[in-house]
Amino acid sequence: MATCEQIITDTIQLGGVLVFIKDQGPDFSRELLAPLRTDFENQIPFVVRDLKDLRSGKYKTRAEDLILFFDHQIDFLHIKSESSIESSLGQILQGQRILFSDKQSELAVDHIFPAITVAGWSAILANIKRELVSGVSLYEYANAQEVPCLFLDRDNVVVHNIPYNREASQVELMPGIVELIDQAHKKGYWVALVTNQSGIGRGRISWLEYKDVHQRMMALLAEQKSWIDDCMWSSFIENEAVTEGRLRPSLRKPRSGMFQIIHEKLRTKLSESIMIGDSASDLIAAHSAGVAHLFLLHSEKVSAEIQTLKEYQGKLQKKPQWTQFHFQVLDKLKDFSL
Repeated sequence: MATCEQIITDTIQLGGVLVFIKDQGPDFSRELLAPLRTDFENQIPFVVRDLKDLRSGKYKTRAEDLILFFDHQIDFLHIKSESSIESSLGQILQGQRILFSDKQSELAVDHIFPAITVAGWSAILANIKRELVSGVSLYEYANAQEVPCLFLDRDNVVVHNIPYNREASQVELMPGIVELIDQAHKKGYWVALVTNQSGIGRGRISWLEYKDVHQRMMALLAEQKSWIDDCMWSSFIENEAVTEGRLRPSLRKPRSGMFQIIHEKLRTKLSESIMIGDSASDLIAAHSAGVAHLFLLHSEKVSAEIQTLKEYQGKLQKKPQWTQFHFQVLDKLKDFSL
């Protein structure tokens, strides 16, 4: 059985947050929170939320977060079974749930530990500090099971490029893409799509229109018994007023956020992975994420993209401590072989 220290340490390493519920929380909440600020110098992220804001959707919790409940909150929450929690708090309190209580309760939580005192909390934090210094990284464990991935841009790589396409009927697969994807799967690779879609962020394409185009692409692949294992898209575009356009800028290529999410989800072996795109931003983002093998697919803009890549390459050559950048140009997808 996992200890409380192990669960909190895992949460921190996964990038999660400790979530304290303010409503009828313990009287010693200040004693709980103060050591997180002082003893750990803010190395353990935490937030304090009230149920009103969580219910309204003002704030969210995530799958990697850890929600902590205490004795005082059992009767207040009135959660008697998992079915009732799913109809109330379960929809807003994602992540693991810990209860510190000596009372018998049917509260739908993942772990129950004895009711905690200030001294007990201090002991837990001391153990966590030792674990963070000497413990094994979760990513070291995950690395043992990594496999390569074929990363693909969408427009001009998987499908013909139609700027801001909102018509599913216009979707056409690129020649050679099915054979390339099938080749990757036969060699045991994951296949993942990473695509900038600023049309959503600019308000030129609705989310439903994007969905229809995406699903038409997937249907055309399925007709040939081919598939893509995972897909990520970024709607961020700088200086746009549309809500979707201002969210999660770290995902938009040339930043590497989409690759990092795919890597964490699929456990990809980036040092043996491949990126095929038609723009400099595709390859720069992949390189920043650690993808080793980079290919620029020929298009009408290839000369400008090569120039951008060479400028990027030149900058890196002046910084020998950085991973050097190498790429190849593909005239056609059928020219590529894993």
